[in-house]
Amino acid sequence: MYILNNLVPRLGQARAGWASGAVIAMLVTGAASMPAAAQGTSDLIDSARLGAVYAFSGPYAIYSTTIKNGLEMAEAEANAQGGPKIDIVMEDDRSTKDDAINVYQKFIQRDGALLIFGPLTGGQVFAAAPLAQRAKVPVMLTSVATPGVTGVGDYVFRTSVESATIIPATVKVAKQDLKIAKVAQIYTNDDQFSVGEFKAYEAALKANGVQVVDVETVRTGDVDFSAQLTKIKSLNPDTIVISSQGQESVGLMTQARKLGMDKVNFLGGNAFNSTGVVKEAGKAMEGALSATPWFLSMTHPKNVEFVEKYRAKYSADPDWLAAQSYDAVFVVKQALLNARIRKTDDTATARTKLRDALAATKTYDGVLGKIEFAANRDPVVAGAVIKVEGGKHVIATK
Repeated sequence: MYILNNLVPRLGQARAGWASGAVIAMLVTGAASMPAAAQGTSDLIDSARLGAVYAFSGPYAIYSTTIKNGLEMAEAEANAQGGPKIDIVMEDDRSTKDDAINVYQKFIQRDGALLIFGPLTGGQVFAAAPLAQRAKVPVMLTSVATPGVTGVGDYVFRTSVESATIIPATVKVAKQDLKIAKVAQIYTNDDQFSVGEFKAYEAALKANGVQVVDVETVRTGDVDFSAQLTKIKSLNPDTIVISSQGQESVGLMTQARKLGMDKVNFLGGNAFNSTGVVKEAGKAMEGALSATPWFLSMTHPKNVEFVEKYRAKYSADPDWLAAQSYDAVFVVKQALLNARIRKTDDTATARTKLRDALAATKTYDGVLGKIEFAANRDPVVAGAVIKVEGGKHVIATK
């Protein structure tokens, strides 16, 4: 394995100069046991180049370290299992749609990638994934919870769970345990993922009979939320529901506390599940609730093993992004084995075979537990509601 030193920036820091040509070549293979047919078959490919594009700089970089770690772990464990070796070329999109498009074009046209992992956000997917759909290149999303992204086309798959399917559980637990009754909502109105979470929360609050006294908006990159939070404070809600990406979520929570909203509850979406967000928000986030497709203390054997290995390797806890990325590599690896791509197949044929093998995957037992893939190629998992306690995520209800 060859990895450039100091590749990934520290959480929350941008490295603009890193982006344009930074490439890591990583050998990643699945930890699933290999079918006998894949062993010693001389006419089948023995390696496959895949692309991966995530935000290693810019405002979304707070998420991408654990994604990289999940991919890296999958690589380190798998080559000894046999089957085709996966060569993942990873590049930075600097948290922008334009760079995601440019990296997709490179993977499709120059690198001949058989599949692309990423990008990070729904807005980037809607901008870049149509290129892959038109070129018939499979896409595997590992972080995007935005509704409708697999609707881009039948070459788009994901192991990331749509927020709308698990947000109602957060509201139910908040009403039961925190007795919420009067809330304000605030969301990022130029980010499709955040808009989707806002709408899911809006519906869940209404369904549970919770009064919404105010709705405020922010924009991506905003840093001063005093006007919105001052208005919210004047209405005296017991809870603020935040539907924003990581940096905005951190700013909203820390500034709300500084304005004297010491007892207000916070509910959030996927951003709240990030260990980077918890670290940056610090004490301001204590007690915050969110729903997650994965949690540290899930007791099925694959997760227990995953958590132990991750902690040993990185001296930190994994988050749901690491788990989803880890499982995604293994799903793709198994599909590569089942696709039986031959050395004589051209790139277009190989891509189609891999896509068809992914589409034929109906279930996978992984770190997330049992994943069932719906007809629209979205995953369905049980999930859990979690809260921040002592600077760490714990299960919200026993």
